[in-house]
Formats: sequence, C-alpha cells, structure tokens
Amino acid sequence: MIWHLIAVLIVGLSAGGITLLLRKISRNRLPKWTIPLAAGVGMFGYQAYYDYTWYDWKKSQLPDSAIILDEQRNSNFFRPWSYLYPAVNYLAFIDGDHRDFRQDGQHLVQYVLYELYHEYTDRLENNFYLLNCEALEQIRLGDNGTAAPAAETEHVERDSPLYRTFCS
Repeated sequence: MIWHLIAVLIVGLSAGGITLLLRKISRNRLPKWTIPLAAGVGMFGYQAYYDYTWYDWKKSQLPDSAIILDEQRNSNFFRPWSYLYPAVNYLAFIDGDHRDFRQDGQHLVQYVLYELYHEYTDRLENNFYLLNCEALEQIRLGDNGTAAPAAETEHVERDSPLYRTFCS
C-alpha cells in the first residue's frame, strides 16, 4: 500500500509540475488554479487506472490451472468513477488442485477456494470445501479436514463452473 500511495503522490507532483512548466512557457497566461487542478486530476486518474487494471493484473499472476468462479463489481463512495462503471474488486478462484474420491457410492471432491479482495490493501482468503457431486451440495471444512463449526450445506447448480470443473 505504501508504494501505491507514493505512486499517487508522484503522479500528482508530475502533473502539477508539467502544468507549472506550461504556465511558465505561456508567460503566465494560464491561471494559477490550473496547477492544483492538474495535480488532483492526475491523482484521481491514476487511482481510476489502478482500480480498472487490478483485475487483469491479478488474473495474470494466477497459475495456468486456476479457474475463475466468480467476480464482483461494487461502487464505492471514495471512488466516484465506480458509479459510472464499477471495477472488479472481488475474485473467487480455484487452482485446479483437488482430491477426488468415492465414499459410500458418492463422488466427493475436496478443494480449496481462494477469494481475493481489492480493498485498501489486497486480502486473500482461502477455505477448504468438500463437494458432493451426486447430491449437488458442498460444505466448508476446517483446517483439520472436518466440518467447520456451524457450517451449513450449500447447494451447487449443475451449470456452475465449480460443478462443470470437478463433476463432469
């Protein structure tokens, strides 16, 4: 996050500096208020650019075996451009590494679901799941492989990327 803040400040100083240079070249015909305006527009422009390119950048860092299951776009008061066209700020994926087995005539798949959040700093969460392909249900597991406390069974649709990846 500190590097992102430094980048925003450098862009603001650069945009303000270029406008100051243009003001001096024009023999002070440009008004003084254009300098802070250019710095502010530059900083907001960089922030918007970073928000809209975050998803592609993170997607390029995923392994080739990764399968994206979900992405979400949300608006934010502190990012006014997101009301026009929200950027992707949530990404759920699986890395393709899973354990397939049969128990009591049921096809079961154990996998890890990764969730990446774009907030003031990027946050990655991972949860273990057990998917029952015949019952179209999944349950979240704890770190030790047993059902998590208060875990509820979730229904899985047949046309979902998760089902198509593991059960087809």
